[in-house]
Amino acid sequence: MDASAWIGPVIIASAIAAMVNVLGWVVAGRRDRHAAARRRREKQDDIATALMAEITHYRDALNFFDLDEVWDIVSDQMAENETYMPVIPSERNDTIFRAILPEIHILPEDVIQPVTRYYNQVFAIDAIIDDLRSASFRSEPYRTRISAYTDYISLKKQALEDGNSAISALSKHLSPAGTRSALAKNGAR
Repeated sequence: MDASAWIGPVIIASAIAAMVNVLGWVVAGRRDRHAAARRRREKQDDIATALMAEITHYRDALNFFDLDEVWDIVSDQMAENETYMPVIPSERNDTIFRAILPEIHILPEDVIQPVTRYYNQVFAIDAIIDDLRSASFRSEPYRTRISAYTDYISLKKQALEDGNSAISALSKHLSPAGTRSALAKNGAR
């Protein structure tokens, strides 16, 4: 048998097999990239939904009280009775955020910015609560205590604004995914 008779078909068969193999790699690579993108989007949505729930809860708690009225009442009591010390409860409004912090980078930048701004405000509130509950604060003159309490209420007002901005960014992110509907029914905007 002549070598040239079977070399042509073998080379053609090898070339076809190689093309099928390369095509398989391309298709599998595309499928894997789509699956990875879908998993990333699902993770983004899970994180965003959890953050929205936590932020919405605190925002609703802040809206429950008229912060200006609370400030008026407490500052008047502090001015009338120099020994009066308002009770400042501890707060924990960052449990979910602390849990997902190592993965916050997965969210889009336009979501990360307002969410971190909001949580920085929450951390500032936690810090001032520690100050307002300290023994050294109790020994301050009442005018200084009123000023610090005013700062505390101002931080809460800013947290309310920052919370609304974070909820808006999270809602915008979640809207295309269709995962926002349950939260919207519960007052998230």
